[in-house]
Amino acid sequence: MDFDLPEEHHEITELADRILQDHIDIEVLREIEASSEWFDKELWGKFASSGLIGAMLKEDVGGAGLDIVALVCLLRSQGQYVAPIPLLPTLVSAVTLDKFGTEAKRNSLLPKVADGSKILTFASQEFLNDQFMEPSTSYENGFIAGTKIVVEYANHADSALVTAMDDDEPSVFIVDLEDPNITMQATDSTRGEPLWEVSFKEAPAEKIGGRESVAWLYQILLISLCATQLGVTETALKMTASYTSEREQFGRPLATFQAVTQRLADQFINVGGIRLTTFSAAWRLSAGLDALEDVLVAKWWASERATEIAHATQHCHGGMGVSKDYPLYRYTLWNKHITTSMGAGTQTLRSLGSLLASN
Repeated sequence: MDFDLPEEHHEITELADRILQDHIDIEVLREIEASSEWFDKELWGKFASSGLIGAMLKEDVGGAGLDIVALVCLLRSQGQYVAPIPLLPTLVSAVTLDKFGTEAKRNSLLPKVADGSKILTFASQEFLNDQFMEPSTSYENGFIAGTKIVVEYANHADSALVTAMDDDEPSVFIVDLEDPNITMQATDSTRGEPLWEVSFKEAPAEKIGGRESVAWLYQILLISLCATQLGVTETALKMTASYTSEREQFGRPLATFQAVTQRLADQFINVGGIRLTTFSAAWRLSAGLDALEDVLVAKWWASERATEIAHATQHCHGGMGVSKDYPLYRYTLWNKHITTSMGAGTQTLRSLGSLLASN
């Protein structure tokens, strides 16, 4: 039995890696992170012109028709280079719209997403409410009212997918973010990215789907976070292995000390666990199988075990790990941001426990 990825997944990974490797360096990251935009528009243009942004969309809207595993491969590559572009919010929103949206809405928006001229995001999290399927934001007579938090790239996005209650049913709606009834307030995330609190005051909205679409959005969002975290932790561990092989103490490389070797061996297993659970959940989602349990398991690994990886890689680097002249600290901040996004390890275990108990 062949467990290797299909050729198209290797091809999209190789293309993304080539673009990122040619474009990203520490000076580019410093410049982008120092700006208020936190958006590498030149890199975004390269992703768009190469067809990467639209690769997971259906062919009738300018995509390549690739599956969720391809999305995981692409976000994993972004994580490996910690590239500040709106890839996750745009892809998550676009594939959800592609699956549940009307033909008119798909044809009006998705070709422009594929060519990079439009950016999408989603607004699903609420203050003091971790129940994704029970949003307090409401929809009535064509309008949405409520407040969402931790919205990525809201200042750049043209439209957002918003979760809200339509009578007693959780649903997904699409909203034009240029509407005057929408206000935004910026905050900063752990990794320095601007995040937005978005308030909807009777903002016009179009329904995309009901309960099924909200469940899908939840799962594709979690697996996308796991994929990005996979790339982040893989590179952090690789960086640490290289550093401990070259850095000498007491006349020999750090990697020759048993305590260092054992600790990094544990992190090798942790990275492998994130990789296995993420691709397993992505495959089930792509195959149309029930994937919620697998997705929650993957998110636990991408939170709890990823935290262990961050601690170990920082510890093995010593003071060098927190230097802004060395790249590791950036990976640690991304790790922390993703770990706590949509619930860290304990919250994920509670959700998994509730799911298992309900069955």
